[in-house]
Amino acid sequence: MLFLLPAFALALPLIVFAAPTNNTAPTNNTAPPESVIEDAKQLTVESVTPLSLAEVDSSIPYGLFAAAAYCSPESRDSWQCKSCQADSIKDFQIYKGGGDGSEVQYWYVGWWPSHNSVIVGRQGTDLTKIEAVLTDATFLPVTLPSDQFPGSPLLAAAHAGFLASHTRSAADILSAVKDVLAQRNATQILVIGHSLGAALAVMDGLYLQIQLGSAVNVIIKGFGGPRVGNDVFADFVNEKISSVTRITNKQDLVPVLPPLLLGFRHTTGEEHINADGVWNNCAGQDNLSPDCSAGQVLTEGVVLSDHLGPYAGGVMIGQDIGTC
Repeated sequence: MLFLLPAFALALPLIVFAAPTNNTAPTNNTAPPESVIEDAKQLTVESVTPLSLAEVDSSIPYGLFAAAAYCSPESRDSWQCKSCQADSIKDFQIYKGGGDGSEVQYWYVGWWPSHNSVIVGRQGTDLTKIEAVLTDATFLPVTLPSDQFPGSPLLAAAHAGFLASHTRSAADILSAVKDVLAQRNATQILVIGHSLGAALAVMDGLYLQIQLGSAVNVIIKGFGGPRVGNDVFADFVNEKISSVTRITNKQDLVPVLPPLLLGFRHTTGEEHINADGVWNNCAGQDNLSPDCSAGQVLTEGVVLSDHLGPYAGGVMIGQDIGTC
């Protein structure tokens, strides 16, 4: 994701979510945007707990699934992409894929035999596709439609672009998930994505849990994801979903946007990779500890290339970075 047309950086720090490529992501430090400084006034330092090596390594397959979501349908549907053929996920069996990578983000659904789980993979933004970039830029919160999210709180609101993008493929994904559940007698669904894909994973995960009910257990794994909705929405996601993990990397700007001042909040479940490469479980929705995303960006500034990784196992995630 790339952000912040400089002329608007102080007035409106969230301009565009887009996954930076290896050719466009600068590695130099820049100061945190004004919104991060203002948001910090609403936050506090909360507890931080280091993760074990085993806990860190357990996220490697999820990073690979997220990377595979960026691949073209040709390499994705044959499951022959570079990420696809990694030992930990090469047994995955794809059932259905969709999207055009532009107006509708690429997605795939299939079965992961070694974990007896349905996988839903979601692509992040392709910078070269204006429709995808506009999805990120349409950031004002809107209420959740009752037909997709029955029983949701009246005041729950989500990013308009993320909700619209989710809606364009929600029915197809639900249908594909139902097929895998029926054929494989699975009861667990893992919804995975990076960047915009992480935001869509939150929307999809909530939607699938509500639509399919308590007979299934939905788990959300997001990498470098932005805030998706307001505090009521975030609390509702945590209430409905048994496990939400938000993996954030060092000085990545994306997880601290859209700003709190626009009403956005994260779910709980942050696992942050700090400046020393140590993984920490960060309590709360936005933790101002320097070992968590909000605190590290505030104190050390922004490095846009941190959005790509590396994540556990050295996995890099993004468009056109050699993982397909």
